[in-house]
Amino acid sequence: MDAGSGLVGAADATPEYGPVNRDHTTEFVGLPVVAFPLDPDAPLPVAAEDGRSVAWRLECDVRWRAQFGHTLPELFDLFLRRVDAARVEAVVFGVWSTEMDSGDHPVQVLVAAADRLPALRRVFIADVGSQDIEISWIANPPVTPLLESFPRLEELWVRGGPEDKDVPILSAIEHESLRTLVLQAGNLPSETIRSIGQCSFPELERLEIYFGDPYYGGTGSADDVRSLLTGQGLPKLRYLGLKNAVVQDAIAAALAGAPIVEQLHTLDLSLGTLGDDGAAALLAGQSLGHLRKLDLHHHYLSQEMGDRLRHALPGVEIDLSGQITDADRYVAVAE
Repeated sequence: MDAGSGLVGAADATPEYGPVNRDHTTEFVGLPVVAFPLDPDAPLPVAAEDGRSVAWRLECDVRWRAQFGHTLPELFDLFLRRVDAARVEAVVFGVWSTEMDSGDHPVQVLVAAADRLPALRRVFIADVGSQDIEISWIANPPVTPLLESFPRLEELWVRGGPEDKDVPILSAIEHESLRTLVLQAGNLPSETIRSIGQCSFPELERLEIYFGDPYYGGTGSADDVRSLLTGQGLPKLRYLGLKNAVVQDAIAAALAGAPIVEQLHTLDLSLGTLGDDGAAALLAGQSLGHLRKLDLHHHYLSQEMGDRLRHALPGVEIDLSGQITDADRYVAVAE
């Protein structure tokens, strides 16, 4: 696992694809993930009892763990009564309902309890894999109220798309503390991607946007990131991931002359359909020699183009793993 990604899966070392499709996260931004027991009579995990900082995992799986029958609001109320809520730094949500929609959603229970969670800095919504539910089925309401209710939140990871494609997951907002924003989806619509470009995040260092496949609702295009690529509102951004896109070549071409590239140490165009045209556009644009890493894994580049990149950028770590030679191109995370 790339330590910079913030996630560690139980058995897979691939930064994004493992957690999305196989294992639940065992470490979240440096903290061990500890499951809160569904059984109200079960003891709390030792790691949480001895004063260590942990990321609490809350899962209310009514399909397979109906013995206790908690709704998410009920489980969260039990959680707040059993732990020292004032010390909770990080929360990871797994499955919260059969449908995984906005009913009894993590955003709602967190916002309702904001005054009881003064130390909360890190939130991961929908740490689930395909063994739980397909990523395209996860429907999230807007997370803007979460940022408004927690002005000191530093890490926000959201898996799944919007419940309503016409209502952005994140509206235009200014947040003074957020350092990492990751939206992992197979179906992000244009409305959400454009809205991110209207936000002001003066402390944001890492931004990852998974575009997805149009078949599932991933309608984002290179035009939707034009505002974001100016760098306005993102003065400290160092890691930019515009990834998992059917239009990966067009995104690469848009980045070739984008002002924001100058301030980055990592450019991540992985998991999508990047081919020789996109790589050629990158090479023909502004210098990328200042980058520490260019992440292109899961790509459709020819061997010749891969060699050109390595020759042109000898001081840059270039991840060209996962070369695909299929005639039909597909993104890594869609359904």
